[in-house]
Amino acid sequence: MSKFIRNFLGKAGLQIRKSVIINLRDQNVHPIDFVYLNDKRERASAILLNIPIATCRTQIWNTLEQEKNPFVKTLGEYANNKALSYHNSVMNVYYQKYTPKNAAQVVRLPGNEILKTIPAMGYILPWENSTVEEILKIRERDALKENTQAGQKFPLSYGYTDFGPVKDEKGIIEFNRLVTIYNNIKQLGFMEKPYLSDGGIKGYFLVNTDNDWCFIIKSGKHRAYALSALGYQHIPVIVDNYCGIIQRESDCHFWPQVKSGIFSEHEARFFANNILNIGNQTSSVCY
Repeated sequence: MSKFIRNFLGKAGLQIRKSVIINLRDQNVHPIDFVYLNDKRERASAILLNIPIATCRTQIWNTLEQEKNPFVKTLGEYANNKALSYHNSVMNVYYQKYTPKNAAQVVRLPGNEILKTIPAMGYILPWENSTVEEILKIRERDALKENTQAGQKFPLSYGYTDFGPVKDEKGIIEFNRLVTIYNNIKQLGFMEKPYLSDGGIKGYFLVNTDNDWCFIIKSGKHRAYALSALGYQHIPVIVDNYCGIIQRESDCHFWPQVKSGIFSEHEARFFANNILNIGNQTSSVCY
């Protein structure tokens, strides 16, 4: 039967591959190492790593350190009974103070005239291979899904998770979601399922020409916030083995949004290094 299935899929141009997960959590691995792990990477579907919280990036401009991340700080105050609701949380202050008006303000390129015409919620990164319209549809879909899971069918217009303005109803959803995940991990521990698309904290690497790097979290941010608030100094992450596992500054002239003309090569390099160096600043975003 299995041979019949393989033959059937083969005629359709598909194949069954064994899922292999490589665990490198006890090793100090540089992202460029993956380029040379050819034999293992060809077989691996995912790679498990421990990433220092200072090298993680969320909302583009935040590390996971408590004093530099409003969501982690919110959980710290919640744990100390100082912020038991959204309205008296640092998260609320953050959403009120950080309200970019367009994509140029989100990516901190105020002189980019094209990005000025794109709404903040449609911001795009220079290495992303999507259109602004596609990104907005994805964020609209994700927002509706998250809000529906909380019992409210609020659209994206109620607010985006990464910045303000956010309506109170959406802020309450985000606060409750955050503390629920925090309490679950505190009570039950952090349970990963690397073989699932939403089975853990996932993302990719950004590497500059000096081989400095950071890890950009694409999914599982709330779990990462909770782990940091619980005292983790390294975050267990899952890196899916695909061609976008590393975005290298040296390749920026190939990045899709540089080729499309939205970013100049200079702007793309400037943006990438801003993200990398944000961990050296006292505070990434005021709140």
